[in-house]
Amino acid sequence: MSHSPKNEAAALKNRIGLIVCAAALALTVILLSLPMFELSASVYTKRSPNTFVGDEKYAAALAEAEAVAAGYPGASIEEAVTERVNSKGETTSLVVFSVMQSVRANAWRMLAALSGTGIAFWLALVIMLGCAVLAALLAAAGMRGTMAMEHRSLTPTPRALRTAACWLGLIALLCVPVLGMTFNYNFSRQIKLMTGGFETGNVSGVRLALEGLFFGGGTGDTDALLGALRIHTLWPLWALIPVLFAFLLGLILLRNGELKPALARGALYAAVIVLCVLILYPFYVMLITGFRSNAEATDMHFLHMMPTEWIWSNLPAIIDRGVLRFLGNSILLSAGATLIAMLCGIPAAYAMARMNFKGKKAFLGFVIMSQMFAPVVLLVGISQLMINIHLNDTIWGLMLINAAFNQAFAIWLLRGTFVSISSEMEQAACIDGCNTVSALIRILLPMAAPGIVTTLIFVFINAWNEYTISTVLISTPANKPITVGITQFSSFNMIEWNYLFASALLATIPVVILFMCIEKHLVSGLTSGGVKG
Repeated sequence: MSHSPKNEAAALKNRIGLIVCAAALALTVILLSLPMFELSASVYTKRSPNTFVGDEKYAAALAEAEAVAAGYPGASIEEAVTERVNSKGETTSLVVFSVMQSVRANAWRMLAALSGTGIAFWLALVIMLGCAVLAALLAAAGMRGTMAMEHRSLTPTPRALRTAACWLGLIALLCVPVLGMTFNYNFSRQIKLMTGGFETGNVSGVRLALEGLFFGGGTGDTDALLGALRIHTLWPLWALIPVLFAFLLGLILLRNGELKPALARGALYAAVIVLCVLILYPFYVMLITGFRSNAEATDMHFLHMMPTEWIWSNLPAIIDRGVLRFLGNSILLSAGATLIAMLCGIPAAYAMARMNFKGKKAFLGFVIMSQMFAPVVLLVGISQLMINIHLNDTIWGLMLINAAFNQAFAIWLLRGTFVSISSEMEQAACIDGCNTVSALIRILLPMAAPGIVTTLIFVFINAWNEYTISTVLISTPANKPITVGITQFSSFNMIEWNYLFASALLATIPVVILFMCIEKHLVSGLTSGGVKG
């Protein structure tokens, strides 16, 4: 093989990548062997009333605490003095000595201690180490005989080995926050539940883990530990993140020969993933809570990320309580309000876009200004109007009100859509024998389909989410829409979270289906109307 400058540069990059990977892997093992977790608790408390600092009782209590601390290697004594003046004007003092035992453990010791608790700490650690070691082996295999080759000249086999190494390195990096979460979240949460009297999870395993850490496998006052246990993660755990990130960069350098494009794409993917997680997390909570038991749904500790038992009977339970009837009312209300708003909005928007008449600007201003009035401001007048026309406490009355309040928005959005369509299309249709109405129906409406679809979805969602007017006007349970009907699961003294979220899950299905059906028109419709008219 010729030693061209390109080959020498490729060999140099590959050597740098291998050195970075080897150094990062060695640092990972070193960090895992350093104290990574700290557990501290009060193993003994001596309360000495009517004691002042320096007197004989103080010295005796201190000596007793020191004697206890001598039995715990590395234990420290904390002192708290409380003084107060009683009703006789005498000063009293309470001295409390606490023997604090702190245990620092590396990843290997915590792995041994937590292996019988059912906490996934060991799984995250094994996956992290396994992926890192396997990534290094695959990268080394992919370098065999190709040290001086550019990445563009690689054959499929070494390219696939290096690519697999990059993916395994990424998995190892993502295991670090999982490692911290399984310790800080699962372990500490389980201890808090045990302290509060909730016997969840492997209680005996957690007790054995604490006894192994604090008493070296012997027996001790574990209950006292649980009451005052404090758990912390130390810097070596979080130092794994930059070390494994450097390991991943070394693998990327071996795979691509450069870092900048991969880092830019990785940052973009990371931003998208974080944004998706933030957006989808409420839906995830709604999904899993809808299938939890009532006891687990009301557990504020949220110990288990998934239901310990999927309660499918929640769906029949909410159906028996009329949720399907509420859902049907909302579909009828939203579809009817959308249909009325579109039937009235399309001709009005066409007139505003194409026709010139006296008072056009004033009418357009009135349309915009009408959006300033919230429904709650007009609630009394609306209620009186519905009573006078005998549409109070009916779905048809709500349909008209929602159509009226969404009418201005529909006109404004559709007007922009019609303005963006060239008037020459209508002129050509008129030459072919169409009148104004037929040109609107045959030519403009198909061309304005994206804008019409966008308006339709917004009006539908506004009507679907309406709550205030429905609460005031609808008193008959059978006529309530879903937004009002699900409030039956919430009362002053209890909220049935599992039923509430199961109902909310059903309520999202029609909107999701509607989005799936018209999604292809939505993006183009959002940008229509951008042409100045």
